[in-house]
Amino acid sequence: MAGKWKHLLNFKCTCCGNCCREPIVLVTDQDIRRIMAQTGQQALDIVDFFKPSEIEWSKRNPGWIRFKKGRRIMGLRRDENGCQYLGEDELCTIYEHRPITCRRYPFNVEFNGNGDVSLLTISDSVECPYELDGENDPSEIKALCDWEEQEENPYNEMVEKWNNRKRAGGKKKFLKFMGFEEVLNPA
Repeated sequence: MAGKWKHLLNFKCTCCGNCCREPIVLVTDQDIRRIMAQTGQQALDIVDFFKPSEIEWSKRNPGWIRFKKGRRIMGLRRDENGCQYLGEDELCTIYEHRPITCRRYPFNVEFNGNGDVSLLTISDSVECPYELDGENDPSEIKALCDWEEQEENPYNEMVEKWNNRKRAGGKKKFLKFMGFEEVLNPA
């Protein structure tokens, strides 16, 4: 392991809540299913669809959904405090069922040809008063990145299929296309 970033494996969250207030958290259909199982909410209550002007996400990145009213990216619904699942105590109310992106955060990771961590940085997307007296196992970070990829790839393939349809639809039809039947057929 390179010595320049190894100390970042000692990252420890201080539970300030900044990462839940500011960034938009992108989600997959599998993230939605986990949250639905925990909360009993419908998909449409969990997610929102954000315009390119609302998020720093390259238009070349996968995940952009073509709708009648333009391109959008799917993320967790927000309220005036940030993520709707940020509790008054600054803790996540769906922690055990949170999206994989949240589980991997704040690490930006690169791997070498052997699958070992070759570079690790701390995201600077928000001010984070982290401490460096924790313990993070590189193999656990790798497992999270693998899990994230295993869910993102099929999701992005479904988004691409949606985008290649002749007629664009709206968000309810997109969620139905992703397998959330209750969107158009509420109980």
